[in-house]
Amino acid sequence: MDRRNFIKVCGGSAAAIMAGVQIRPAYSGTAQEYAKVKLVDADGNPLKAASLSQTEAYVFGYPFAGTPCFLISLPKEAPAGAALKTETGEEYSFAGGVGANKNIVAYLAVCTHQMAHPEAKGSVMGYNAGMSETAERAAVITCCAHNSAFDPAAGAKALTGKASQPLAAVRLEHDAATDELYATGMYGADLIDEFLKKFKSKLNKEFGIGKYREEAKDSVKTVLLSKYSAEADVC
Repeated sequence: MDRRNFIKVCGGSAAAIMAGVQIRPAYSGTAQEYAKVKLVDADGNPLKAASLSQTEAYVFGYPFAGTPCFLISLPKEAPAGAALKTETGEEYSFAGGVGANKNIVAYLAVCTHQMAHPEAKGSVMGYNAGMSETAERAAVITCCAHNSAFDPAAGAKALTGKASQPLAAVRLEHDAATDELYATGMYGADLIDEFLKKFKSKLNKEFGIGKYREEAKDSVKTVLLSKYSAEADVC
């Protein structure tokens, strides 16, 4: 398994199931494979890693049209090795960022507390490049619904608030020759299934009947959060 993968160290899920505990794991230990898709801008031009904004998150639908993900270019390297843990006790380590400066990461933009997420009308999820009042630090993903904050440079581990586990992650690839970015898989497909079931009615209204479940293929449009949502909360 290469450094782009999250490495499963040990698992606590089986014990919880045997004990009759209802669990909602965010990670499955290995990546769920989906189509390799190129990240492109609103006009269909390939995104270049070196040209990404570092002041705002981008949004793209992956692995399905209705599952919003954040693409973030951090101000510095996101090194591999951060120790993470789900709320069920499953431990794993962060693979690090991609790109020439190893500073580009992507996560499912769905809070692991109650699944708040970006919508066309607005978003309580966002990326604070500057100082966050909630986290009392800069360069964090925040969910203003219940003041949760996540560290995108360390596998999106939970920092504050009611979220008790990291955000699910997108596996990225970077083509050094072209400086282009690709999404190739997702950790936490179980969380995606739950999200799609919970918000089925709302997603049908936003994307069209059944269209929210269309899988990304070939390329996927990637836009700034300020273009995706009419307004985004800051906290």
